[in-house]
Amino acid sequence: MTVDDFAAHADFRAVEHLLVDAPPEAAYPALRHLDLLTIRSRVAGMAMWLRGMPARLRRHRLPRQRTRLTFDDLVAGGDWALLGEQPGREAVFGAVGRFWTPIVRPEPVSAEEFAEYGRPRRGKIVMSVSVRPYGRGGSLMTYDVRTTLTDPLTRRVFGVYWRTAAPFVRTIMRATLRAAAERATAV
Repeated sequence: MTVDDFAAHADFRAVEHLLVDAPPEAAYPALRHLDLLTIRSRVAGMAMWLRGMPARLRRHRLPRQRTRLTFDDLVAGGDWALLGEQPGREAVFGAVGRFWTPIVRPEPVSAEEFAEYGRPRRGKIVMSVSVRPYGRGGSLMTYDVRTTLTDPLTRRVFGVYWRTAAPFVRTIMRATLRAAAERATAV
């Protein structure tokens, strides 16, 4: 199982890699179980704050402050599904919905339903975090995000959104890999 099993021919894609001076046995758990709230990046923080602004404005109250957010917490919250995992090597997650709208409302979908999901005017995001051995004692961390849209009109609309969002998505991905690398090398 790899990310290709779920999104071999994505409409939009972002991939970031980072070489880490830590063995895969340290790098994978550092990435797979990273608390995403520990990521320190001004641009990534600003991007997340801006992305959440429409929901905050619409609610007219302050949202509950999270104290932790891991990939497993995303799954437990129902917005993402764990599609599969090769322990120690790769974890693949999926979500469906209209991600390009001001207020994102992911639709709950199980791992079993994910592959066949095809509701019109929706998208499917597949996110993979993986670690491979690299050199003598090092690792290559990869964060791969792929989006597939269900129809041509949605593909065009998402394309406009993606031109604006992609640089911020990549910044968040790079910051995630850096935070995991710091954790892996601190062991």
